[in-house]
Amino acid sequence: MHYRRLGRTGYQASLLGVGGGYVMLRDLDAGTRLYQRAAELGVTYFDGRYGHSSAMQRPVIRQERDRFIVASKTVDHTREGVLRRVDEDLDELGTGYLDIFYLRAYNHDMIAAHFAPGGAVEGLLEARAQGKVRFLGLAGHSDLSALAAGVETGLIDVVEFPLNVVRRDAYQALIPACRRHDAGMVVMKPLNAGLLPPEVALPWLAGQPIHVMAAGAGTIEQLEADVAALDRDSIALSVGEAAEAERWRQDLDARTCRICDAACQSVCEAGLQIDWQIYHNVFQNELRRLGVEGFLVYPFAPWVKRQAEGTFTNTLAQLRSCTRCGKCEAACPHGLPVMAMLAQIADEQAALLEALREAGWAEAYRDARSPLTAQTLAEWGAKRRAP
Repeated sequence: MHYRRLGRTGYQASLLGVGGGYVMLRDLDAGTRLYQRAAELGVTYFDGRYGHSSAMQRPVIRQERDRFIVASKTVDHTREGVLRRVDEDLDELGTGYLDIFYLRAYNHDMIAAHFAPGGAVEGLLEARAQGKVRFLGLAGHSDLSALAAGVETGLIDVVEFPLNVVRRDAYQALIPACRRHDAGMVVMKPLNAGLLPPEVALPWLAGQPIHVMAAGAGTIEQLEADVAALDRDSIALSVGEAAEAERWRQDLDARTCRICDAACQSVCEAGLQIDWQIYHNVFQNELRRLGVEGFLVYPFAPWVKRQAEGTFTNTLAQLRSCTRCGKCEAACPHGLPVMAMLAQIADEQAALLEALREAGWAEAYRDARSPLTAQTLAEWGAKRRAP
């Protein structure tokens, strides 16, 4: 495992980290085994919190707490909300401190709210003074210039943002700002939401001026594939590897959503949250990766199996509400064939729903308890544009 200095935190962090977005779909024991295997392979950065990923991490980090860099995050922009969330995280993780606490920020309005008097930054500074949080972070996947503005305040120690073979807009403002302020750089979506193979994506990313790549592994096999992709003496790509990465970039460029700040959904007649539908709905991403037959045999947690039919029923109904007005495609700055992408996803989900009903998951797992709140579960099945 390679290690890099995580900016001004001074931490020596593993180049590969574990993101929690997909392991949360496994049961508690399976998730803990994945984090334990990550620790055995030299991974020291654990990203959170997603579902019950904190409970999965707890027995692993308690073995040698100072060895691990444990991060959490919230979208709450108030002092009180952040302080409450920090205490919840400490309790769930069974630890006395968080190494990094990220504030989610997708646009400049969210940055302004976080930094306003009585805002989330004020709460984090208070938590840091109490020894509950060591370093302040920002995390976002939309307007990266907003994250850059936050870094320029000088208060932010670490930033988590997307960067991969296809999406490289972090170089415009954010990476230069981080380098000026010696802020740690943690990359989300290194595999482009599963569209890129690790053997292509991770070596390319290792050659960029970042510190950690938090890949969202859901199985030990995926984790080990990610580790194997970085098990090399030289970080530099060969001519052939660079050419292969460029081929993948060209192939996916017109099929990769950049999660713009509502550029398409602000004009959508049906009010669809388009970026979520085509890019970062973890249920749909797993369906795309596994296919219908693979989805049915994948070792999802029982609560996921209970929720799956309802979630896909709701998202399919939303997809079918598309009026095909074409306004999304006219607004997309990257020229994505949005309507065709939505139609393909609808076909995939319709096929899965038929199989799920035949398999009887909803009835078989009706008593399974979810680690997510009822509000979060409802949002997964009812993503709409905010009024």
